[in-house]
Amino acid sequence: MAKKNPKQNQNQNQKQEYANAYDKILKENLIETIKPFFKQLFGFEIENKQIEYIQPSLQKTMEVEADFLAKIKHQNPADDFVLHIEFQTKDHLTMELRMNFYQGFIRTSHNISIQQYVIYLGKGKSQMKTFIKDKNLDFRYDLINFEDIDVDTFINSDIPEVVILGILADYKGKKPENIVDIIIEKVLNTNVALDKKRKCVKQLEVLSKLRNLQETIQQKTNNMAFEYDIETDIRYLQGIGKGEEIGIEKGLEKGIEKGRKEGREETVYDSILRMNEKKMDSIVIADILNVTEQKVIEIINKEIKNKQK
Repeated sequence: MAKKNPKQNQNQNQKQEYANAYDKILKENLIETIKPFFKQLFGFEIENKQIEYIQPSLQKTMEVEADFLAKIKHQNPADDFVLHIEFQTKDHLTMELRMNFYQGFIRTSHNISIQQYVIYLGKGKSQMKTFIKDKNLDFRYDLINFEDIDVDTFINSDIPEVVILGILADYKGKKPENIVDIIIEKVLNTNVALDKKRKCVKQLEVLSKLRNLQETIQQKTNNMAFEYDIETDIRYLQGIGKGEEIGIEKGLEKGIEKGRKEGREETVYDSILRMNEKKMDSIVIADILNVTEQKVIEIINKEIKNKQK
């Protein structure tokens, strides 16, 4: 048997890492953030209805796991149904068989009406077959191409997790670079904590690979001026003075040098204490300053002891 060379193994590992990253982002963000668009996507309102989440693992003689599974409850129980959603970043050759397979398990467990959707996040139109029709079976599910959804649906939101989904939508003829600018600027201007903004920008970079825009995202985040409250700005905390309109990495180097010249360099120790005063989590502080969480906690505890003397 021919052995795979190390480069092939590395490429496969990278693909699996990105697949896992997409899956994590979708499960963390997408379901919660597309709830306001259920009417547009699936044709029914979600407001004033109770959602009872269902364990996604469906185990009989083998185990499978659904991406999203929930019972949508109504005032009249006869109107209740199970909502099943799967996300695909590329076409699955036998998706109709897979969805029919899921439906059999779901119906056996709940025995109520089921609405099934596959949301395609890949580029262009999905070619997946959406039905099975033979003598004794007439089965189908609904397929939604995410790229058919107007980008304004997402970038007009004030929720950063919603905004970043615009990278996968229909740009309506606008240049991808312009869309990237709009999304990043909107994320940075949302009224949420700094660590959440950082997390969303990182997630945007992962999602952008589905549109071959990862390099563009990296360039933009390295060169854009990020405007924050100066008292909680990471660049300020690491030595960059107010008014420096420079990118994250280059700006950090310039800002620290400027701080040295003006005699106001701030040490890591000082930065940890300043962030702690702002009630920032120790894990976030460690991530921002590139130190261990243990180090952060040690410095905070040491300062507390010093004040008690």
